[in-house]
Amino acid sequence: MRFPYWILRWLHRSRLSRSRLRGTWLHTRLGDRLLDKTLWKPTRESLARAWLVGFPITIIPFLPLQSVLACIVAIFFRGNLLLCIALQFLSTPLTAPVHLPACYFVGEVVRGNRPSEVWHKVTQAPLGVFTGDSLFSLYLGAIVLGVAIGLLGYGVLKNFWYMPLKKRGSLGPGRGGGKSGDF
Repeated sequence: MRFPYWILRWLHRSRLSRSRLRGTWLHTRLGDRLLDKTLWKPTRESLARAWLVGFPITIIPFLPLQSVLACIVAIFFRGNLLLCIALQFLSTPLTAPVHLPACYFVGEVVRGNRPSEVWHKVTQAPLGVFTGDSLFSLYLGAIVLGVAIGLLGYGVLKNFWYMPLKKRGSLGPGRGGGKSGDF
C-alpha cells in the first residue's frame, strides 16, 4: 500500500507544510519541534508513537477539543500529526453504541464486578451507563482500554508494519536505471 502523497501536497498548498510554517506565529511559539520531519512524514516510528498517544485520547468519552489535545501530545512525543488527527474521528456518535458500553463493561470488571452481571446490566439498561457512579466506571474503562489498545497498536506498528523505501538515483525498470527487482 502506497502513502497518498496528495495529502502532503494539499497540506503544502494550505500553508500547513514544514516549509510554509517556518517563521510563522506557531513556529516562534513551539520552535523547531513543530518542523520536525517525524511529525509530518509517515515512518514506522512516528506512526507507532502517534497510535500510542492518539488512541487513548480518542477513546476517552466526551472529551472536548480531542484533536487539539492529540496534536499537542503528538508534538511533544514526536508522533505523526496526521494519524493523531485521523484517530480522533474514531470517537463519533456513530461509534458510541459500541464504544461506550465497552468502556463501561471494562470499567465495571476492573472495579471487581462479575462480567455476567455487568453484561446483563448493559444489555437491559444501556442508558444507565450515563448515570451517577456509572460514569466513574465509564472513564476508568476508557483509560484501561485506551492504554491497552494504544500499547498493542504501538507494538504491532513498530514490529510488524513494513514501509518500502524508494531507492534514490534509480529511474526504475525500463527507464535506464536499476534492475527489474528494484523499487
